[in-house]
Amino acid sequence: MSDMSAEWIPGQAAAVAASTAEPSDSALIERSREGDAAAIALLVERHADAVYRIAYRLVGKKAEAEDIAQDVLMRMLSYHEGWLSKTSFQVWLRRAVYNRMVDLHRKNRPWLMSNLDAAAHVPDATVSQDNVLAAGETSAEVAAAVLALPLRQRMAITLCFYEQMSLAEAGEVLKASVGAVESLLHRAKATLREKLANTRNGVNNP
Repeated sequence: MSDMSAEWIPGQAAAVAASTAEPSDSALIERSREGDAAAIALLVERHADAVYRIAYRLVGKKAEAEDIAQDVLMRMLSYHEGWLSKTSFQVWLRRAVYNRMVDLHRKNRPWLMSNLDAAAHVPDATVSQDNVLAAGETSAEVAAAVLALPLRQRMAITLCFYEQMSLAEAGEVLKASVGAVESLLHRAKATLREKLANTRNGVNNP
């Protein structure tokens, strides 16, 4: 007689895999709400690279990006009630990076703030997330051109193209309507096309 304990049970492998898999963000947030410090620490560890990546795309300097990332991650640890109450942890995290950037600009380079909230009119045609940056999105030329954009345009490009967020999600981060995000992307892509064309043609950009 065969050993019944060794027989295959439907769904057994999936159940075992689920029990040993890393907990999801949602599960960790629920545990964090119950005061689980280990869950909060795991969330911080899990998203540290993403925070640094976004900060680096916005500042282009390793040391500054590390400082911004550290500030945001420390805020996660010390003020976790803020993001625990949010419906989207991903949005909160990216907004925290952006808000830190705004604070730094206001403190250190206030003249750049004039470009942050410059709202041009929303174009009539919907601006889709096309492949305008795909061909050379990792090149030094594109990185430099993105860094030269006003901060809100830079953040819109970072969120929608590099982080693959939807227009609605990017709008939540920037506290802007979908139309306003479309406008930011429209102006950013126009500027990038011009700068990159000038670079290819050997024309110095102002």
